Amino acid sequence: MMVKARSVLLAAAALLAGIGGAEAQQKIVLQSWGGTWGDAMKEAWFEPFEKETGIQVELRPQGSMMDALAKLVAQKDRMDVDLWITGMTPTALADEAGILETIPRGKLTNAEHLPDALIGDKYVGVWNTIYGVAYNKETVPFPITKWSDLLDERLAGQVGIPHATGYGGKFILLLGWLGGGDVDNIDPAFEVAAQLKPNIGIISKSDPEAIKFLTSGEVDVAAMMPPGNFVQIREAGPQFEFVAPEPFVPANFNNFALLKGPNTEAAVKFIDFAISKQAQEELARRVLVIPANTQAAIPEELAPFAPPPERLRYPDEVAITKVLPDWAERWDRVIQGR
Repeated sequence: MMVKARSVLLAAAALLAGIGGAEAQQKIVLQSWGGTWGDAMKEAWFEPFEKETGIQVELRPQGSMMDALAKLVAQKDRMDVDLWITGMTPTALADEAGILETIPRGKLTNAEHLPDALIGDKYVGVWNTIYGVAYNKETVPFPITKWSDLLDERLAGQVGIPHATGYGGKFILLLGWLGGGDVDNIDPAFEVAAQLKPNIGIISKSDPEAIKFLTSGEVDVAAMMPPGNFVQIREAGPQFEFVAPEPFVPANFNNFALLKGPNTEAAVKFIDFAISKQAQEELARRVLVIPANTQAAIPEELAPFAPPPERLRYPDEVAITKVLPDWAERWDRVIQGR
């Protein structure tokens, strides 16, 4: 009788353990930004995902992406985070550190609606940021339609540009593209920069500075302006215009990285949900970004400024990171005379 009772107890314990394990698998931990972003993700993603699947999502707030990377690497052997929203350079470094899982693309039913540049073995793009030109159409004597218009002599001293390291060095690479170069051949960037130099009025070190310089009239043109920033500029008056110039528009994206956490299968389900048309639209509307899913509608405030997806050009951010210190030093010498 005692043996039989013991068997019953063991079976019950095993059953309870199984139930507990199943419950534990009904939650994933996502590391991303809190505040406005966290609130938006909760409303647009977490709550409807839980309603649809029964899987809860816990937000693990992060500061800078590199600080977040350091913390994740430090807990490599006891990883309790399943997903991470970050950028391409931290993703590459995380992969080198051995903390990422390969993302099973075959399980992502919505992946077909992402541009090829936004999906790989270790990343899935989640939203886009594009960069264009904002200008005062009352003081600029012609409509700006292409990047080469910034070289026009009529704009002498009136163009605001980002610092060399601003936006991860993408403005330098843009100039390189315009001159026929690329990450591995950046000399053309500095040739174009030399032509642009007479028109450079102010070099900004932050988004608020770039907005202030344009709206206060310290410059008439602001190069490398995200349209989300222009929404703020437009509030200063109807004289300000935004354009995504020809021939292409620099863009970058934030992405999901799948960590070697305890609930990777559920995390993959969440990725697929988050890149679906409706989930993309819901988040984009709340935080004013351009959806990664090409089927998703762009927020009304941004739609007039967004170019078609085929005009977006994505820099190799990992490659830029390796050479940016050298670019910045050269930029200081050539453009700022240091």
